[in-house]
Amino acid sequence: MSPRTKEQNDQIRDKRIRQMLEAAAEVYMAKGMAMEMRDIADKAALGYGTAYHYYRNKLDLLHDMLEEAVDLAKAAADDSLGSQGEPEMRLRRHFHKLTELWTERTSVYILYKLIADNFHHLPDERFALLYDRFQAELYQPVARTMREWAQGHPDPEKLANWTLGALVGSAGVYKHYRRFDDSAAEAVDLWFDGLRSTIGSAERQQ
Repeated sequence: MSPRTKEQNDQIRDKRIRQMLEAAAEVYMAKGMAMEMRDIADKAALGYGTAYHYYRNKLDLLHDMLEEAVDLAKAAADDSLGSQGEPEMRLRRHFHKLTELWTERTSVYILYKLIADNFHHLPDERFALLYDRFQAELYQPVARTMREWAQGHPDPEKLANWTLGALVGSAGVYKHYRRFDDSAAEAVDLWFDGLRSTIGSAERQQ
């Protein structure tokens, strides 16, 4: 048998890393930081030695998983919040896209869930840098658009925080039952209908 080419080796490497990243997200949802590399290898249907060939430990793997999640979420934010239209519609569009992404890619949901805890159980400096990326690339665009929409509200940034917290919490309930895909759009629309009333009341009181 002929030896594999570099391209074939690269394809195998990319496939195995993809298997491990997806497995890590599923195992993390079930076990949190109690997960071990053996759990991830089993979920990915890879040998234990193979898993360690690509990642030295679970923190290295978790970092790569979350870094990719930031990239995916940023692409969604740039597409929706950077588009034309009224700020309310841009925000709705963004959170529709985001909740769809949470359904499709568990790692992106985990990113948002961990942000609420400030990565407190991930002391590695790399995770502090990821937190900074989240704030600059994912949170601030939402906060800016919320300020644009809720100009009459005394604290638009609080509304942005509430929106993120409420939808992450809603997703958490459904992610464990794998039914959030049926409820995501409804959750977003219910929340934004309530926000519209809150913002309208604040504007009328001015």
